[in-house]
Amino acid sequence: MREEHELNQNKAPIYEALQKFRQMRVVPFDVPGHKRGRGNPELTEFLGERCISIDVNSMKPLDNLCHPISVIREAEELAADAFGAAHAFLMVGGTTSSVQTMVLSVCKRGDKIILPRNVHRSVINALVLCGAIPVYVNPEVNHHLGISLGMKREQVAKAIAEHPDAVAVLVNNPTYYGICSDLKAIVKEEDLRFLSESAAADACAPGNPKDASVEDLKDLFRKLM
Repeated sequence: MREEHELNQNKAPIYEALQKFRQMRVVPFDVPGHKRGRGNPELTEFLGERCISIDVNSMKPLDNLCHPISVIREAEELAADAFGAAHAFLMVGGTTSSVQTMVLSVCKRGDKIILPRNVHRSVINALVLCGAIPVYVNPEVNHHLGISLGMKREQVAKAIAEHPDAVAVLVNNPTYYGICSDLKAIVKEEDLRFLSESAAADACAPGNPKDASVEDLKDLFRKLM
């Protein structure tokens, strides 16, 4: 159970721990092989000494991502607090591992999951790994902009009605063109697991960003052209 303590959003626990560790001047006998830049001056010149000097292996002062108990755990608690979530888990290697973990946590072999046809390939890979069966929803296309849109509530409701044995619904929110679906309306449809694949959400401002509509995108395209 997570301990209750005051969270300070002005803190950067992992960065601060890395800075402190660098000042300890510990001699490395482990990975990575560049030995904080000394073993690969070309890489140090390319990325910079300050970056390379904190590219270090997982060890006690820096916590462990697989079982965080100190600075990584604190960073996850700060992230959860910032996003208004119950929990947050830091991942490495892009969002692929996050997406696959999310899908595998709710689906097993033979389970049906409703998802848009323009879903990211990491979701498809997750279905291959767990053996779940995709039920595709074809999003509409805005022919003026030449982009696919998000899933509508009515499309999801139809898919649920046709496949009442589905165990989950996955939504791209936003899509890679910045289109957001009406999550609140979709979630109200049925008592299912609802998963949000939000790899492109870093383009949105923190808090409660305004959903991007087609008109918003048209205005953005006019400004860029």
